[in-house]
Amino acid sequence: MRADVPNVPPVIDVEAELNHWRQRHAEGAMGPGSFGHFVPWIKFACDSLITHPRATNEQREDAFQTQYALQIMPRLTEAQARAFIEQVWDHVYVASMVRTDDRPRLIA
Repeated sequence: MRADVPNVPPVIDVEAELNHWRQRHAEGAMGPGSFGHFVPWIKFACDSLITHPRATNEQREDAFQTQYALQIMPRLTEAQARAFIEQVWDHVYVASMVRTDDRPRLIA
């Protein structure tokens, strides 16, 4: 595997991720906005790993930029969405026992 391609966990449970973040939101850890504002970004974070497991960080950044541009009325700023996606990736990697320093990063 190329050095610039992150090691993707073998299993990514999207429903478990949604439930994890739903619980974090219920605990007040994600601010006062609707949980629905975060759902597209949870799904994007998981889908980007599932559908493009060998993507480079640059390719993931391009996909994020495209996805963000397609938002009609984004509820999160670009910086908030970017930071949240990285939090989701952190959690996916911790839950899978894959080293977190192998996880992808968005680059601005």
